[in-house]
Amino acid sequence: MSDHTVGQWPVEQPVRLASVPAPAAEPAPVAPLVVVPVPEVRLVVTVDLTGRYTSGSEVTADLYEQTRYSTDCHTAVVRVGEEALRCESGLGQAIASRFFLAARRIEVHVPAGTRWAFVASEVQRHLRIMTADHARMLNSLRQPGG
Repeated sequence: MSDHTVGQWPVEQPVRLASVPAPAAEPAPVAPLVVVPVPEVRLVVTVDLTGRYTSGSEVTADLYEQTRYSTDCHTAVVRVGEEALRCESGLGQAIASRFFLAARRIEVHVPAGTRWAFVASEVQRHLRIMTADHARMLNSLRQPGG
């Protein structure tokens, strides 16, 4: 047996390690600048209210359910059928309120040759009212002189 204890190296003199200089590295070649074209993407939400409805609450519930997860989009296309227009008198306001801050553009499609063509202008009217109210609210929140 040796007279060394457990975990002790059997070396009489400590070994000194000399540092070895690293080889001179050449600078890495600079890759040319790569431009990746980003296509213009416009998110569109399509809402279909052309089903069978018996009450206005069914129409607004269906509108809410179809727009529940669409938080932000470029264009909202709302297709409205005869029964939805007949059941829900405040459909223009409901559409405007669902997409007021979420869409840049709102298209309302109604059946051709019907008397319900005013719904699109009703949506525009409510959007103007909401926009003016929103601007007044923002102006009242701003600190004067800041």
